[in-house]
Amino acid sequence: MSRIGVLSGLLGSIALAAVIVAPNAAAGPPDAARLAGCDFGREISTYDHAHDLDGYFERVLDRSTGAFHAEFAQSRDALAGAMRQAEVRSTAENVTCGVVSGDFLNAEVLVTMTQLRSNLNNPETERLNMAINVKLTNVWGRWLAHELDSPLLK
Repeated sequence: MSRIGVLSGLLGSIALAAVIVAPNAAAGPPDAARLAGCDFGREISTYDHAHDLDGYFERVLDRSTGAFHAEFAQSRDALAGAMRQAEVRSTAENVTCGVVSGDFLNAEVLVTMTQLRSNLNNPETERLNMAINVKLTNVWGRWLAHELDSPLLK
């Protein structure tokens, strides 16, 4: 068999394998998107005005991109001042996540959790069940949040 015949057969096999595998591979985003959305929801919901507030902003910025990242970075000083003044604290419990839609470049993850929060005006810890839609983009292999939506944010 000639080199051209072998090469044609090999390329034909690769093309056939790609057609057979591609629909399954493109069926949904990898689990990494779900995990990144879950991590982002937990990080953005966990803060303490008196403990490592700068670290909070760095963790959120490290996990975000696009317009959300730019707006969060731009409002950082004003938001940190307001958080310190209101003495806010929040932690996330019972965080669960599921992929709503997506592919290998973009995904939407629904994050549900119980947020435990308090502030100067309401020092008793309040339990709030909430849901957040996190839209993510795959940036060089890292899933980063570019949009956040929740009924509580409206």
